[in-house]
Amino acid sequence: MKYTSPDTKYLSLDRRFIELPLKPAPPPIVTVHKASGYSGYSSTTTQGHSSTSHNYSSSTTKLNSSSSSSYKATTESSSDKRNAKKYGSKLDATGSPSRSRNTTKELAYPSDESMKPPEFTKKLNDLTINDGEQLELTVKVDGDPEPQITWLKNGKTVNSSEIVDLKYKAGTATLTINEIFPEDEGEYICKATNSLGTSTTSCKLTVKPMENAAAKKKSDDKPPKIVDHLTSMFVKDGEAVTLSCRIIGAKKFDVVWLHNNKEIKPSKDFQYTSEANIYKLNIAEIFPEDSGTYTCEAFNDAGESFSSCTLNVLVPNEEPKSPVFTTFPQSATVSEGETVTFTCKTETAPLKVTWLKDGKALPETSSKYSFSSDGDKSFELGIKACTASDVGQYIARAIGKKGETNAAFALNVTNPGDL
Repeated sequence: MKYTSPDTKYLSLDRRFIELPLKPAPPPIVTVHKASGYSGYSSTTTQGHSSTSHNYSSSTTKLNSSSSSSYKATTESSSDKRNAKKYGSKLDATGSPSRSRNTTKELAYPSDESMKPPEFTKKLNDLTINDGEQLELTVKVDGDPEPQITWLKNGKTVNSSEIVDLKYKAGTATLTINEIFPEDEGEYICKATNSLGTSTTSCKLTVKPMENAAAKKKSDDKPPKIVDHLTSMFVKDGEAVTLSCRIIGAKKFDVVWLHNNKEIKPSKDFQYTSEANIYKLNIAEIFPEDSGTYTCEAFNDAGESFSSCTLNVLVPNEEPKSPVFTTFPQSATVSEGETVTFTCKTETAPLKVTWLKDGKALPETSSKYSFSSDGDKSFELGIKACTASDVGQYIARAIGKKGETNAAFALNVTNPGDL
């Protein structure tokens, strides 16, 4: 049946309001009840929402039947009812199948309880160790995000180096010093930091002197002595070179090799070897940058001895611009009170030859030293009444018009009878 009541425009208007879904809210839910004495609709209850295009407010519309041919529309505010309901909640009324939608719940981000500030599960404790022993400090720390670890000694940051080894893996941090000295005493702090906070643990390190043990060790052994020294030489680019010296006197000692006062780490290119009391440095292939001063140092708790030489690498088809030594001064080991003489010779006459000890020119006016020459190509340095203060690294420097050439050597002074 089609109704033409004058009130139809209200019904039509309200039905448009009911059937027009607005975004972003879900479409309205309609509940329909049948009248007992009429096959049409007796009432329609609607929950809607505001529309910017039609200026409608949320309301409940009741359509009451007054006769078989007419309807009367009335409205009443439903703002209180909307406030009582939460968006996405399940309604008691059963919605039309064409307008039903799954329940929508508000997204919520639960707090991540696994995130936490740093906490030390193993802390530092005060400790006392003997001079010369190894120090290892270990802590265990938990935290999320993973903490950053910083070590401090007496308030100053400690960085990883050849002396101090710092490691941090899987929540365990360690600080290791292979050989402790008295100056390593102090307060050590481990600090763990992440975005949620900072935690620290500390300890006091005491180093116990080993004077008695060291004295006993010295009395039981002698210092090593180098008796056959290194020899300076000119070598060709690309050649294999071997430097060797003979060391006696001590039962136990260590040997290191240095190039221009920097320790040479053993490798396939620079190999340390020893047989009986002969100690060698084997250079597989020499390059121009390998030129310079080489030193063999032997040492133990009782003392040390060293020998130095110079390697000059010649490049093919390249004439030397600086003076060339034909005889190099040789390292020496003498007893205290003895006099020693060092000699060098050059291929051509240099402008001048100067002598240096530990990088400083020897005073030519000193009665301690004597300087002489035989012609213009042979030169000598004499040191009288040698003492421990004369021990060191020496250089003969030949100065030419286009450059200078150095020849390095060493002097060791021992107590009488030690040789």
